[in-house]
Amino acid sequence: MGYSPKRGKKLTPEGVFLFLGLFGFIVFIWIIAFLFLPLLTKRPMPVVLAPIIVEMAATRGFVLPPTWTPSPTREIIPTATSTLAFDGLVPTRIYTPRATSLPGLPMPFQVPKLTVLDLARIMQGESPGDKEAAYMVGWVAKNRLLHPSYGDTYAVVSHGFFGYRPDMSPSKEFMDIARQVIKARDDPTGGCLYALSRTDITNLGVPPSRADVAFGEWFFFKTWPVGNRGR
Repeated sequence: MGYSPKRGKKLTPEGVFLFLGLFGFIVFIWIIAFLFLPLLTKRPMPVVLAPIIVEMAATRGFVLPPTWTPSPTREIIPTATSTLAFDGLVPTRIYTPRATSLPGLPMPFQVPKLTVLDLARIMQGESPGDKEAAYMVGWVAKNRLLHPSYGDTYAVVSHGFFGYRPDMSPSKEFMDIARQVIKARDDPTGGCLYALSRTDITNLGVPPSRADVAFGEWFFFKTWPVGNRGR
């Protein structure tokens, strides 16, 4: 018999499928190891960003978005105090404490210009020729301002003085007297609320002795001296 060389075996279809299955299994194991091995070793997996993203991140003011945003919870957690629903009514005024000064430091006393102007109009309109009497008339206006029933500004309490005119421009002298009245503490009228000249009491028939305080041609009263009418 002669010698015949051995021929190589051909892969059968079963062998091809077995080879492909084995290759796929190896690739699958490699993918699993690549993805989950950093989690097991607690080491972060390197992430390669595109160059354009790296360039944008290097720009000032740019912040990369977070990789995960938590979704809002649907659980309703009640608060300790309930919030009242708006009922459409106007809220009450908020209390504001008065300004105070430090101990030992005097509080600056500022007189509003409009207040001084109205008081000066009252005094100059009532007694333009007698400055001392005008000072006492100014105190009558001040007593009315301090009283709860006459008004909260000199312009309001001025309706009881016949000589007051809102368009009057008082002189500097009467403006200074008005500032003195506002800052003064000693009341020369003793709390009088009405001031009448001698012409007034003569026309009204009021005896001079009825006055609580008399000064020159002026008479001052704590109450209206005639009936129930007010001035």
